[in-house]
Amino acid sequence: MRLNSLLVTVIVGNIISLSSFVANASIHSSGNFTSNGQCEAYQSFRKQTNPDNTQLVNNKQYAIKSINKKDFDWVQILIPNASPAMRWVSKLCGTTQFNSDDLSKSSTSTSTSFKASSKSCDTRNDFDSYVLALTWQPGFCEHVNYKGNKPECTAINDGKLNITNLTLHGLWPNKASCGTKYGYCDRYARLDLSVSTIKDIAPWMPNFYYQTKFGEYEWKKHGVCQNLDANDYFLTATKLVEKVDASAIGQFIKINIGKNVSTASFKKNLISHFGANAVDRISLACSQGKYLNEVRLNIGKSFNVNSNLQELLESGPKGRPFYGNCHKKIHIEAAGK
Repeated sequence: MRLNSLLVTVIVGNIISLSSFVANASIHSSGNFTSNGQCEAYQSFRKQTNPDNTQLVNNKQYAIKSINKKDFDWVQILIPNASPAMRWVSKLCGTTQFNSDDLSKSSTSTSTSFKASSKSCDTRNDFDSYVLALTWQPGFCEHVNYKGNKPECTAINDGKLNITNLTLHGLWPNKASCGTKYGYCDRYARLDLSVSTIKDIAPWMPNFYYQTKFGEYEWKKHGVCQNLDANDYFLTATKLVEKVDASAIGQFIKINIGKNVSTASFKKNLISHFGANAVDRISLACSQGKYLNEVRLNIGKSFNVNSNLQELLESGPKGRPFYGNCHKKIHIEAAGK
């Protein structure tokens, strides 16, 4: 009797496990995916892991390998230069053209779905949180293959500019339903900053020491999607960078310049200062998985810049895992060659 009961339990358990597997299994597909922007390409879309920080190239065509379900919202594609090469991208990041007749119908609906949703992904002040992206400039300039000329990086690598603080990549209005696509709310926007604002920003966004090109890009893509004018927007972002740089986040980085550290020890240190709930809103980004180049913080839409950092973090949504695309051991680069 006990043996029969045990056998039934095992069979039922296996059926449940098999059902769960089938429900979560991807569907093999073939065709082409044409990107419409520089979306992230994830190894796991559930965990949002991106080991080598791979992004799609705008207007490039990729081979489709599978979709996550019949009424899909994620597409697995082949990116030959990525490691691993099989990556998942949101269907909102492009248009799909499947080889089979049945899935071709889905392609039409996907394209239509994107066109409909794209309007809500570029509507001003229609966002639900912010991402504060901060750069560790020595790690970025030394190890990121950035496009074009960055005079601040040339100066840092030549030893003419010494940056030992976190700097502003951007303060990005974020809309969860749009993934990374929320932005460009006014494609004809122009950046108009006062001389005093540029002077105040430069130590925290060092491209402003030389030009306004990067600031113009950040304003056009992100800044115009919120209601502050350009001066207030960048000055608010600067205050946030100063706050983070002076906090346990900035201090941990500074005392470990030139050293190898574990992401686990970094996380443990921050939990001791802010608590686990707040740290769930922080993630790291690394070049080649091992050189720290960025720290990202999720904060609420209606934040108070005078709040302490823990309150700012707890006002935001949970993000990707703390380690982001970084390895267990990372290096915090020093300025200069």
